[in-house]
Amino acid sequence: MSERVFTADYDKTDVGSRVYLPLGVAATLGMAGLLMGLPVLSVLAAGLTFLSLRSWPLTRANRPALRLSDAGVEIDGLGQVKWKDVAKVESGMVQVKALKLPAIDLTFTGPLQEVFTASPATRLRPWEIRVFKLRKDGKMRLDLSKMDDEPDEILSAFKHFHGGIL
Repeated sequence: MSERVFTADYDKTDVGSRVYLPLGVAATLGMAGLLMGLPVLSVLAAGLTFLSLRSWPLTRANRPALRLSDAGVEIDGLGQVKWKDVAKVESGMVQVKALKLPAIDLTFTGPLQEVFTASPATRLRPWEIRVFKLRKDGKMRLDLSKMDDEPDEILSAFKHFHGGIL
């Protein structure tokens, strides 16, 4: 096993208002602008089309949220950190109201700005599910309940790549 990818889905609640509605309005305005000879409407349609296409990833499913490999761990929205910079991996639970949800706490050898390197997964978009939460004590909590895969699979992958979970 040289790489393991775990996925999470986008927040689909805004897909209609951010993608399909502007695209529909753009099509209507564009055609009306062409038929009525008003280029302003066509320019407005082009702008709405651009906004729709910027949010197009909302329509995608199974976004790679966590990628574990021999080199390190890549967290969507943050980037990649090498295993030598991960000091400790602890499994646990997080209390959300009356529910106890599985989580992993990561401790790093230095500040996040120093241990994480930019990767294609670095850019965080406002509509995406964030599987991580930065804690005040310097640790990072990975919420495994937001992942599409089973928490036991993720824990065993961390055991394999990091060398154990406390």
